[in-house]
Amino acid sequence: MPRRKTTEPLLRTLGDHIRKLRINRKMSLAKLADATGVSKGSLCSIEHGLVNLTVETCVKIAVGLGVRVQDVIPGGLEDLLSRGRESEPGSHVKRAG
Repeated sequence: MPRRKTTEPLLRTLGDHIRKLRINRKMSLAKLADATGVSKGSLCSIEHGLVNLTVETCVKIAVGLGVRVQDVIPGGLEDLLSRGRESEPGSHVKRAG
């Protein structure tokens, strides 16, 4: 997985959620790495929003955490996409009313 130098809001949101799932299950990065076959370094980069997950990696993480794949994506894909867009600079729109 190519690592980015800066985080993107969408990837950071996803990474934060994966970290919360891992911590709630009292799993270390090492335990999750063992359970998924994904290296600790890659998992750390994922949790910090520095890499774009593949579907395969998302499935491995879900299995390693003992959750459904859709549980790895906070609020579902549409919610994740909208939160990622809201976090982008200049994306806040004021509505009249």
